[in-house]
Amino acid sequence: MTRLKPIKTGLLIAISTLGLSGCMDGQFGHYNSLDDIPTSFSSEGERLYFIGVSSNGEQIRSVGGNHHMQMHGGTCATCHGADKKGGAIMWPRFWLTAPALTHTALQKEHNDGHSHASYDRESLKNAIVNGKGPDGSALHPVMPRWRMSEQSLNALADYLLEQDSH
Repeated sequence: MTRLKPIKTGLLIAISTLGLSGCMDGQFGHYNSLDDIPTSFSSEGERLYFIGVSSNGEQIRSVGGNHHMQMHGGTCATCHGADKKGGAIMWPRFWLTAPALTHTALQKEHNDGHSHASYDRESLKNAIVNGKGPDGSALHPVMPRWRMSEQSLNALADYLLEQDSH
């Protein structure tokens, strides 16, 4: 039986830990628990944001995105949070965090590492589907590109652009 040298053992443990943490980014993504997921929704857009299924059964699909999304699926809230304030770590790129999607964050330029021009309904829809910012620049590839009907896309964009309730 061959024994691993201490340096190799330490490296193996570090790699295993990082690998597992990427896969175990939390069963519920950015949620703290299932309690963070609403049981009823005030709008179709809110429903899509949290569960990714419209009231008529259409499931929105992601293309690409971060490690967690590719392995486990998810919705907007998986990365951007139940409060739309962002902050989830984009495994395995632990130095990246999801930006806020609050009305305030979408409507003005800010210097939180995610600065951009203001979004309107059309530019937000373009970001969701094509991964383009309001100025036409590409969003980071960890942001999935979403596939859904125009009706669902309009409902989701309207929900995200609503005034913050807090």
